[in-house]
Amino acid sequence: MLLSRDFTFDAAHFLTRYHGKCEHLHGHTYKLRVTVEGGIQENGLVLDFGILKKIVKEKILDKYDHRSLNDFFENPTAELVLKKIWEELVDLPELLKKEGEDPNLPEDIRRLLKEGGEKEVNQKVRLYELTLWETPDSFVTTRGE
Repeated sequence: MLLSRDFTFDAAHFLTRYHGKCEHLHGHTYKLRVTVEGGIQENGLVLDFGILKKIVKEKILDKYDHRSLNDFFENPTAELVLKKIWEELVDLPELLKKEGEDPNLPEDIRRLLKEGGEKEVNQKVRLYELTLWETPDSFVTTRGE
């Protein structure tokens, strides 16, 4: 089953390898869709939306919101930004370790994380797909390719 949550953040950028309007400083309200894949756990959830929100806020939103993306990327295209976001979120078992005390994290996942069973956790729930909208009708999607 696929579970998705949408997030938004505002950021400025200019493209350093582009000729046209986008080579000048401008901003966007980006929309990020994070999709995980997994089975329904014993608590009836694939993953708690609140846990996913906390992870994305800490790893992505707190870093990029109301910032210049050029501080992080030489040429901050939507494609390159999304590639980096994938790298930040792909190790979902490691990110879930920090949520080990959350009562909405299923007990079997909590146990596996304590026992070093990250591979088994990744079989239960994993990052599946990311989509980043730069404008309401322009976006990029990756499954980690």
